[in-house]
Amino acid sequence: MKNHAVWITSIILLASAAAGCNSESRGDKAGTPSPAKGHPEIDVTAAPPESAPKPDEQVETRAEADLTAATGAKIQGKATFIQEPGGVRVVLEIADAPPGKKGVHVHERGDCSDIKGQSMGPHFAPKLEQHALPAEGVTHHLGDLGNIVVSDDGTGRLEFKVVDATLGPDHGTSFLGRALVVHSGEDAGSNAQPSGDSGAPMACGVIAKTQS
Repeated sequence: MKNHAVWITSIILLASAAAGCNSESRGDKAGTPSPAKGHPEIDVTAAPPESAPKPDEQVETRAEADLTAATGAKIQGKATFIQEPGGVRVVLEIADAPPGKKGVHVHERGDCSDIKGQSMGPHFAPKLEQHALPAEGVTHHLGDLGNIVVSDDGTGRLEFKVVDATLGPDHGTSFLGRALVVHSGEDAGSNAQPSGDSGAPMACGVIAKTQS
């Protein structure tokens, strides 16, 4: 009887040892997950790197302004504003406008209800700078965008980056909620204070964030 008990105990020990070896070969020991199939170096339980972008992060901020012509004026167009590092890129395209150079500015208030009466207020100048053309290379209103050249077929395009401007919701240098204005004449720059002597406003559009 004693030998029979020893024999049964030996069988149990051998079975336990075999099970342990099989467990090692399967890679399922101690509840540790196995690597991704085909990629033994990847730990599928690892947390994503800190630099990975979050799903709700906004890579680029945009705004738009659809132009409304002043009473008696003939013009249509649209401006796009793109937030970039260090500033805002402005792209303005117009059509059906009289040929020549037309002054373009961002004005302080986003109110185009009375374009001829200039309900949009003065040029946007958060630091109370003097007026000038960007091409002059001197300090100027943040809202001074220079001139757009309209060809004989009534179309024109203006694109450049406004350094230090933003599209933030509550920022002293933000274009959001202000008005883009196209004037009837050429902006003469710093030689014509306080606003470039570019004639009556011909079109106006409120700058609003693009709806996603």
